Amino acid sequence: MTKNILTLLITFFSLTSSAQFMVTSMLSEPADGEEMSIDNLTDNIGIMYSMDKISLGIMMNGDDYDLIARYGVGDKLFAYGLVATEDESLSLGLGYALNVWNDLYIEPSYLLDLEDEDNEGELKLSLTYKF
Repeated sequence: MTKNILTLLITFFSLTSSAQFMVTSMLSEPADGEEMSIDNLTDNIGIMYSMDKISLGIMMNGDDYDLIARYGVGDKLFAYGLVATEDESLSLGLGYALNVWNDLYIEPSYLLDLEDEDNEGELKLSLTYKF
């Protein structure tokens, strides 16, 4: 029993030592007639666990949560997918990570909702910190 616990602890520490966590916030567009506020930045905040080129995490979407998966295509280019938990809709996107300062990134991206046939997609802007 102690060998199993020790093996699990060593595995956990080796995974976390080579991995990276990211906190990201996607800027949301204000509703018609409303002004931009801090809520537009904090409505879509999430955390991701990143290992090598793959990142997995969860992101708030107002009162609901979305699952997010991200794959680093190039040095700064990434592809990502969002799955909404309330209606299980799938959105795919492509973005670019622009390093602003140390581990702080501004990430413009294009997100396309696959469930909506009339959707032309939308440009998104995210703020990400890697630690």
